[in-house]
Amino acid sequence: MNDNFSIERNEKKMIDKGRLIFQYLVSKWWLFFIVACIFGVLGITYAWLKDPEFTAEMTFTTDLEKGGALGMYSGLAAQFGVDLSGGTNSAFEGDNLIELLKSRNIIEKTLLTKSQKSNLLLLEEYIINHQSEEDADTTIKQIRTEKNLSQPNRFRDSILGKIFKKFLKNKLTIERKDKKLSYIQLKFIDNNEEFAKKFVEILANNAIDYYVEYKGRKAKKNFELLNNQCDSVKNLLYGNIQQIAVNNDLNVNPLKQVTKAINQKVQVNASANTALYTELLKQLGLARVNLQRETPLIQIIDYPKFPLQKEKPGRLLMGIIFAIIGVLFAITFVGINKWKKIPLFID
Repeated sequence: MNDNFSIERNEKKMIDKGRLIFQYLVSKWWLFFIVACIFGVLGITYAWLKDPEFTAEMTFTTDLEKGGALGMYSGLAAQFGVDLSGGTNSAFEGDNLIELLKSRNIIEKTLLTKSQKSNLLLLEEYIINHQSEEDADTTIKQIRTEKNLSQPNRFRDSILGKIFKKFLKNKLTIERKDKKLSYIQLKFIDNNEEFAKKFVEILANNAIDYYVEYKGRKAKKNFELLNNQCDSVKNLLYGNIQQIAVNNDLNVNPLKQVTKAINQKVQVNASANTALYTELLKQLGLARVNLQRETPLIQIIDYPKFPLQKEKPGRLLMGIIFAIIGVLFAITFVGINKWKKIPLFID
């Protein structure tokens, strides 16, 4: 009985304590108004000083031909050491192509590409755009200590690693516009409009070149192998024809059978080489078709164009947001202090 009575009294005191704090907060409206004004001015100042951000967008699609149209010729081509079957699996199809665009290798290669206009690396341009002049000069000098960019440089690689993480976290977005479609949208945000456009274009070109080279590598190797075999057999065939002509010129006595036998042997070789050359030409044509089939068509739908989409926070909006945040902090701080000062006696 006493326990229940004590609990009820404590609950009543808690309610009374809360009511007192609420009344106290209301009485301090002038303080919260001042805080709101101060934070509102800070928000307006922030929006005014903040650099605008530009968004460069590019949309492209991949067209991969599927199917086994050349399957009937695969066995025949295999006799010449050539594989025309074509691979149906790719490490860079579907969402994996998006991951390729996000890979550190492709992004760093892009940053280490020289801009034709400024003759600077994109990495150097980014540093100049985001650091003070003195800091940027110091950083660029340390980066340029290693002239060969393919050689490891601890300082440069550290800078590249930090920028890579920052890009993936805040600046670079790569996604499918629709899961059912093959359209891929690439977005990059930066406070420098020209840099944003160049980075998107070079990044896409580097990724596309790598992707196309990877996809067509096997088919290209087969094509080159067949082409070399065709050239070798053609040279043998031309040699047979020339040898027959030389023997005929030297054969002044038609009764000599030795020269005639030699010519017959050469003609047999020439016939065999002719048949082989004819078949190799067919296979070379199929290999050329297969090379075209295995080379993906990358079609760019939308290029980034000036002026890029510009985003800058509105002064009024940022003022209101900062004012609300400031008032909430002030209410929390004042309320907690008042709560600690009001005693709560438990009988």
